[in-house]
Amino acid sequence: MAEYKSEERSLDQLDLFSIKKMAAYSDKKRSLGQFFTKKHFWLKGHVVQFIKSANRNIAFDPFAGSGDLLKAAKDIGFKETIGFDIDLDLNWELNDSLINIPRLDNAIIITNPPYLTNYSAKRKKIYSSVEKYFASCDYDDIYKLAIDKCLENNDFVVAIIPETFINSGFCRAGRLSSVTIIEDKMFNDTDNPICVVCFDQKEKDLKDIRMYKNDKYLGTLEDFEGMRKTPENSIDIKFNALDGQIALRAVDTIHVERPIQFLRPEEMDYDWSTIKVSSRLITLIKMDIQPDRINKVIDLGNDILNDFRKNSADILLSPFKGNKKNGERRRRLDYRTARAILEEASANS
Repeated sequence: MAEYKSEERSLDQLDLFSIKKMAAYSDKKRSLGQFFTKKHFWLKGHVVQFIKSANRNIAFDPFAGSGDLLKAAKDIGFKETIGFDIDLDLNWELNDSLINIPRLDNAIIITNPPYLTNYSAKRKKIYSSVEKYFASCDYDDIYKLAIDKCLENNDFVVAIIPETFINSGFCRAGRLSSVTIIEDKMFNDTDNPICVVCFDQKEKDLKDIRMYKNDKYLGTLEDFEGMRKTPENSIDIKFNALDGQIALRAVDTIHVERPIQFLRPEEMDYDWSTIKVSSRLITLIKMDIQPDRINKVIDLGNDILNDFRKNSADILLSPFKGNKKNGERRRRLDYRTARAILEEASANS
């Protein structure tokens, strides 16, 4: 099974003169992972309510791209829309919004900022074009810098960003008002999991930040932060161990009946010789416990995992590209959480 590589939306805001030396413009969108929203699935009722409650007359997109979000703003009722971009071919007012976004009085930012990790920029051999942005901050993804720039001079911001935001250190209180996971497919060219974040001008605690999945209110960020599982390293557990007694399918398949699951190695049709130290989707786990306890730890571990997923509405597991056949987002179990679950299962078996 091939390792998963996340698909980030790359920069409209790149130095295009440098990029065009590497690829013709007609190939830029595909080669750089440049994706634009084409549907209004993100525009849930509570997001519209937030936008309207800001009581602003101008919809402003500093990363305007193909202009789809400003079209959505007009559908909401905005009479005036303003767009900036650094891509000369998109015919917006020229501005490098990763460096500065001017304040527009009486405006709310509604945007889909660029997504690009430091790692992906190097892998795609475009790092020299974006090095100045990474050098200006401590972030691993350009979208985080974009959000900072949006908030510097503007009171209200609505942004479509990677859902990985929820489990990153960047998702904290501050001016964040709500986070909405969108399970519908947002882009024509990628299944990149996204969420919609809303910021206002008020500083908040975690208990004041509302969490949604599609149209459903789930609770506060404080509620979910309290559900996280933290390992105590109370027992020796090794991942990607070829002599492991427990198999882990760490990612949901598209089939509901084959979710993330702890199993005996012989229960999985998999060539275990292919396990590497870097494997993150399927692995073998070695635990320092008696052989006659393995089955009980596996069964209890799955019970704990399923309860965790149900109670947390699945949002504390990393999003994975694409949905299951029932429309729910696929998820990946990180090894830190898996370790905590196995420790708990061992302690109670």
